[in-house]
Amino acid sequence: MQKRLVWDLPVRLFHWILAISLVVQWFTAEVIENAMDFHFYLGYFILGLIIFRLIWGFIGTKYAKFSSFIAGPKAMLAYLRALMNREDTSTIGHNPVGGLMLPLVLTLVGIQAVTGLFTSDDIVHSGPYYDSVSSSVQKTLQWLHHQTFSFLWIFVAIHIVAILWYKFALKHDLIRPMFNGKKVVTEQQAIANSQLLKAVILMVVVAVFVYWLVEINPPIPEDDFYY
Repeated sequence: MQKRLVWDLPVRLFHWILAISLVVQWFTAEVIENAMDFHFYLGYFILGLIIFRLIWGFIGTKYAKFSSFIAGPKAMLAYLRALMNREDTSTIGHNPVGGLMLPLVLTLVGIQAVTGLFTSDDIVHSGPYYDSVSSSVQKTLQWLHHQTFSFLWIFVAIHIVAILWYKFALKHDLIRPMFNGKKVVTEQQAIANSQLLKAVILMVVVAVFVYWLVEINPPIPEDDFYY
């Protein structure tokens, strides 16, 4: 066997762009002053990333599809048992336990992105749907927006610890394949290509939808809102 393509380019780009975007989001909200405008626009971009990955999880390449790594309790327990017994636990795509991380991250980041549409910095900037809900709903969604980010960092920390444990304790490198997309597999196990044309078309469709969602569709505040 030799190294062949397993992770397509869209999956790899999603992984690293999302990671960088979340770090930048934290800096624009907590560290950098007068960056909330950029924070909101980056939030819309992240919403597009999440929508893209959700759809790609159904129409993408073999190991990008949710059906290839969403496992039941029995498979997860068997994997953990093998892991504890130091048996061979190498997998081509996501392993049965690690495969849970992606849906959890997509859910948490998705909640972040959606609630961000209804939040405000209480000074100048606000999401496009902030004025479409009552003040009580605004407060609830703003609270959820902040709390979800805290939970997200916990899962990110677990993810990083798991990757380091695999690399140094199990001698199983999960980082390099997420850069070059390749693992040691048979020709039948590998994917033929990254299906970039399909990914680009989906990217354009998602971008148009997000633009419509945040620029065209939001309701216009009533005239008496300011009085």
